[in-house]
Amino acid sequence: MRPDPPRTFRRPADDRAAVRREVDEELDHHLELRADELVAEGWDPAEARLEAERRFGDLTATRAYCTQERARARAGTRRGHLMDELRQDLKYALRTLRIAPGYAAVVVATLAVGIALNTLVFSLMNPYLVRALPYADAERLVAVGGVDRLEGWDLGRFSRPQIADLAERSRAFEDLGSYYYGVANLVGDDAATRVATATMSGNLFDILGVDAARGRTLTDGDAVPGADAVTVLSHAFWTRQFGGDPGILGRSIRLDGEAHTVVGVMPPDFNFPYNAIELWVAERDAEAAADRSWQAHLVVGRLADGWTGERAREELTGIQLELARRWPDTDADYEAIAVKPMREALNFAWAVLQPAFLVLLAGVGLVLLIACVNVASLTLARSAARGREVAVRAAVGASRGRLVRQLLVESVVLAGLGGLIGIGLAVLGTQVVSGLLPDELFRVGEVAVDRGVLTFSLIITLVTPMVFGLAPALIAARGSLAGVLRGASGAVGGARATARLRSALVVVQVTLAVVLVASTGLMVRSFVNAVNADLGFDPEPLLIASVTPPESSYPDAESLAGYYRSLEEQVAALPGVAGVGTVSHLPLNHETIPVRYTTPEGEGQPTEDRPSAFTSRAGPGYFEAMGIPLREGRVLRADDRAEGVASVIVTESLADRLWPEGGALGRTLVYGSDDNPLRAIVAGVVGDVRYDDLAGTPRPHVYRVLEGTTTRRRFLVIQTAPGITPSTLTADVRAVFKNADPDLPLSIQGMPDIVRESTGIWAMGSGFLAIFGLVATALAALGIYGLVTFSVQRRQREMGLRLALGADAGRLQWGVVAQGLRLTTVGLVLGLLLALAAGAGLAGVLLGVGSIDPPSLGGAAAVFTLVAAAASWLPARKAARIDPVRVLRSE
Repeated sequence: MRPDPPRTFRRPADDRAAVRREVDEELDHHLELRADELVAEGWDPAEARLEAERRFGDLTATRAYCTQERARARAGTRRGHLMDELRQDLKYALRTLRIAPGYAAVVVATLAVGIALNTLVFSLMNPYLVRALPYADAERLVAVGGVDRLEGWDLGRFSRPQIADLAERSRAFEDLGSYYYGVANLVGDDAATRVATATMSGNLFDILGVDAARGRTLTDGDAVPGADAVTVLSHAFWTRQFGGDPGILGRSIRLDGEAHTVVGVMPPDFNFPYNAIELWVAERDAEAAADRSWQAHLVVGRLADGWTGERAREELTGIQLELARRWPDTDADYEAIAVKPMREALNFAWAVLQPAFLVLLAGVGLVLLIACVNVASLTLARSAARGREVAVRAAVGASRGRLVRQLLVESVVLAGLGGLIGIGLAVLGTQVVSGLLPDELFRVGEVAVDRGVLTFSLIITLVTPMVFGLAPALIAARGSLAGVLRGASGAVGGARATARLRSALVVVQVTLAVVLVASTGLMVRSFVNAVNADLGFDPEPLLIASVTPPESSYPDAESLAGYYRSLEEQVAALPGVAGVGTVSHLPLNHETIPVRYTTPEGEGQPTEDRPSAFTSRAGPGYFEAMGIPLREGRVLRADDRAEGVASVIVTESLADRLWPEGGALGRTLVYGSDDNPLRAIVAGVVGDVRYDDLAGTPRPHVYRVLEGTTTRRRFLVIQTAPGITPSTLTADVRAVFKNADPDLPLSIQGMPDIVRESTGIWAMGSGFLAIFGLVATALAALGIYGLVTFSVQRRQREMGLRLALGADAGRLQWGVVAQGLRLTTVGLVLGLLLALAAGAGLAGVLLGVGSIDPPSLGGAAAVFTLVAAAASWLPARKAARIDPVRVLRSE
């Protein structure tokens, strides 16, 4: 029987019953001494004991106090003892890892990659889901909007008079403010610049509870008709445009031809409503303040004390129904009012990004799990080699718990090093990725490794040692010195158990990696389909130029028409230009709003049964320049009227829906409210074009005449001649626009670039998953290689004997390769089954690819068959070259 371990390996007693017994013994000893003294003074022994207890005082209270203090002291000793042991374990771990630098380097690198990728993906999600909004009492800030379930709106906009009525009647809010965002032309000394603006009510900064970093914010006095024009700059715009000049306050800048005085600069973390906004101006438009039909304002409110968003929603919905009865022409569009937390409202891109983020989160989680499984396999192999060391420590008194803790400390040290390196890699990764993400979708200025991201990294760094280190530690701590001293015969059972567990871990790695690679195939094929999607036109020869002439310089439709007509004529005369046309909304710019259309015969049908179509205004040469095919009829002409019973062009899908029997030409199209319907005559039918996105079928479209309207922002579509690339015309087109009006900033871009931006979600998803898949494949290959190498080392004696007896080296080599392929086959089957489920989960982000996609599944199977063969080949070659004589001599 093994003797009791030395005192240094015993855990201090922590049983409260034992503490109470010790206290009772000491108190009893004290009372006996006192009683003996009384007996010596002549007291009767029985009476002496009672007198000793009486003189002692409250024995029960003293016993409780002493027990409490003794337990507290014992706990302090235990904590000190534990800290001493942890320090010893840490020193021992560092010493043993220095002895095995190769193992330590592989484990740290593997964990660093897994932690870095997880940290990077979390840093992208952090601004949307975790990071607190930089506003005072942000939980009381809400967005208020109209609900139109028919059109799918839940945060519809309001006019200034509508907002005033809501604020006057509601008790739910301390205050209501409003804003809308747009663009303005900033005219500087060198060139005109287009800037992103937010036009706000004067009270909105106060509602948000933010102050300027320099100067002041906007006030109610700034937002009245006739007030001086002032502006507040974003910190990024102030730094970029004005070099962070501290003397910017009081300086005048020209926006859309009007002088604005800079009164403030906001803090770096203020980016309301999103980080692309460069400056804020107060709304001073008298017409907008009185026009109840101009519903352009988004509403922000601060809840009053004691009010919840749900109560506010109920109150505002009642007010809205009352206003709809009073103002049916303007207020009846909304059936209810929505009240949403400000974070949810500002995450307008989350609906677009959420599916991609969920895919990335699942993928990067699989990478970390594969990394942990890989490290667990390596740790098992190392534990087998350390069997004698562990058994000896157990023999000299180390408990199994102490051994497990010691081995886990090694895992924590490795994970800590991997976490530090991983965080460093993630910081570099966020800087690289931020430059590749579109401002409109991602809060690029907020993508950073901040405190929240560091906390996340710390959590996964602490969790990973438990995932990869606990099982190997428990297995290693089971070893006994007797088994080790019995030699190979005694260790064979444990070695086989370890080999089986490592084989299972390799199967898990292959399974998870196959899921990732198959999912990558689905996303890559979706990206390819997005790039090659039928847009309804050819983007390659198209150059797009756009400006927004201000009302101060071009006050009416006639002046706008003259400006754009002159541009079209001059650009059309440039060498290499095959066609020019203008349009109000460009395909894939996501700015068009759906309108319900019907026929005179369908005016009585419910609104929800009427087809919904996007609406744009197009100039005479637009369809030819864009390359949109004319199916029947004619295109719009300059003499078509913009108002009244105007001519329109409809797409094939709308014509087929409204007039399935054919004959759309000359038919009447009805739209607008039932009380005051508008009518138009169909002059032509053109092919369908993708205006919203690349997924699904193109939505129907109606083109109205652009000539004679006050539509300010227009896109000039320039078709280049065959053999001419659009970029070669950029300089000439810029010169034409500058000569026409040097104060108007020009935005110019090739249509292929616009299409490429629309494929961003699939590009991001496939790009990240491709990286994850490569990492997972490399880790799985490393796992297969390590297992086969371990098997060859364990079977060296057997293989040497077989070679000595005349076995064919080639057959032996292929037998080793077959071992790796067998494990891979099991992982492949399991992985492909899980990949089917993963494909179903990805269905929402796939484009033109089914969730069961044979090329993706077959590609994953082929990749891992080749990877397994290659990973097994190197140890197989080593097995075939074993020297039988050397092996037998070593025995």
